[in-house]
Amino acid sequence: MSGSPTTFAETLRLAIEDRGLGLDRIRDHLEQRGVSVSIATLSYWRSGRSEPGRKTSMAAIPHLEEVLELDPGTLLQTLPLNRDRSRRTAVCGLDELWPESPQTDILGRLDTRWDAELDRVTLHDILRIGADRRQVSLTVRQVMRARSDGPDRRVVLHTQDDTTVELPSLRILRGCKLGRVEGSRPDGVIGAELLFPQPLRRGDTVIVEYEVVAAEPGALESEYLRRLPSPLREYFLEVEFDRAAVPASVVALIEESARRVDLDRTHRGHLVQTDAAPGTTGIRWSWPEDEQRLS
Repeated sequence: MSGSPTTFAETLRLAIEDRGLGLDRIRDHLEQRGVSVSIATLSYWRSGRSEPGRKTSMAAIPHLEEVLELDPGTLLQTLPLNRDRSRRTAVCGLDELWPESPQTDILGRLDTRWDAELDRVTLHDILRIGADRRQVSLTVRQVMRARSDGPDRRVVLHTQDDTTVELPSLRILRGCKLGRVEGSRPDGVIGAELLFPQPLRRGDTVIVEYEVVAAEPGALESEYLRRLPSPLREYFLEVEFDRAAVPASVVALIEESARRVDLDRTHRGHLVQTDAAPGTTGIRWSWPEDEQRLS
């Protein structure tokens, strides 16, 4: 390997270049060793947008070194100690996550100074679709950990493509109270500050839960996408369809990959990501008449 790489991302990138393997081939080699690492995760490790952190990811590193024909420990020694890893992993700012002008305008009216000082630990979304095929509500439960002393709020942003209906409202369920709320009906964007009971100290965790309640009628959408700004220990998304409005097909989307999702007896489909890398993930559905038009 050429140069003197000092970070995990630099070492990995140069090793991949020297080995001449694509990320799909690296994934295949790992799977042959009984190790599962997605192409998206490998991509984020290579670019430095995230680093291995959980036990399962760390266990994959020796196998990755073998695939790339590196000396044992070459990649592992570039990773920080567990207590420092959260400080080394970059958090994408909200303005980078939402570069579109309507979203940027809303964020500019809210206090986002603490957002990069909150590690996302777990995130659980439950979206409900009514008998009229329109959104009824979205329940969000999130666990966060403070990277430094001081965070006293979390800014959230929700968008809907259907701008023919009113914006939804936000209802707090636990762990915070509602602060400033800003919205743009023409753009289908609503943002809000969730205020914690007290400022957090470094290492403190907080659980917030809130509900996005659709207007009457709700937005008519065909997908729900979540933009993840930083590595996440677990992301869990459920979409619950009314029994009178069961879609013809449902797929889970993780970056550029898609896989079929089967609904259970309660007409729910879900996806679960552990060690989720930053990026876009979600679920898309289509109705019977949509399938007929495409056939």
